[in-house]
Amino acid sequence: MNNNFFSGSRFWAWFKYDLRQMWQNHFKAALGIGLAGLIVYVIFVSWNLIFEGTWQGPGLGARIATFMLAGTILELYQTRTYGYLTDKRKGSSFLMLPASTFEKWLSMILMTLIVIPVIFLAASASVDTLVCLLDPTVGDSMLKVLSDNFNSISKSLAEVNGEIQEDFGFGLGIVTGPAIAAFCFNFLFFLLCGVCFKRYKILWAFVIIFAGSTLLSILGVTLDWNVNTDTVDTLRSFLGAATWIVAGIAACFGAGIFLRLKTLQH
Repeated sequence: MNNNFFSGSRFWAWFKYDLRQMWQNHFKAALGIGLAGLIVYVIFVSWNLIFEGTWQGPGLGARIATFMLAGTILELYQTRTYGYLTDKRKGSSFLMLPASTFEKWLSMILMTLIVIPVIFLAASASVDTLVCLLDPTVGDSMLKVLSDNFNSISKSLAEVNGEIQEDFGFGLGIVTGPAIAAFCFNFLFFLLCGVCFKRYKILWAFVIIFAGSTLLSILGVTLDWNVNTDTVDTLRSFLGAATWIVAGIAACFGAGIFLRLKTLQH
């Protein structure tokens, strides 16, 4: 393979450089997002001490809501992680750095879909577990609740057809595929908006989301989509098709990011 396209040693050097830059430029934001659970815990305890006179931390619902909100903020933040590429000075410096376009793109994708989410999940789960261990008023950790209830969730999903199927694999497969596809879709979409728009990146992203949602609604009414998910097989087929469609669009986002890097000029 042409060394101008990909070199293992050069890519590894670039990836380490990219990781250092990501940490230096976004450390404060990462700290705030990753420690959102701890921040909410302090707020809850302080509020209850001041106004109720009791020590009470946030319950499971509040902690799940915090986790979901932090995850949403993390998605939106992808418009900023590489958003500097549209800046004339910083973007030009990026283009001059010694790595191929593919290597820069691959590092960007790995950073967006693996490194950042894994660090976020590890930080959030660690904070939540530690808080639950130190303060019994908050109840069980999210990880424990998820582990304890996954079998019952799997069983409920498998009973869509009225048949009791205690199949762990069914529940795992029917949830994991769509979740991964949606995750890749969301993160790559906001990353693409970040490297394409020079200003108002999040605003333009929401404009596109609104336009896309409106178009889908119109198509749904026009074509009178009516999906019957009363049986397990139909539900599995529907979710499978939807997963492949979403994954395909996410792949197009990835290709669009590469094309943007390839044609980026200042």
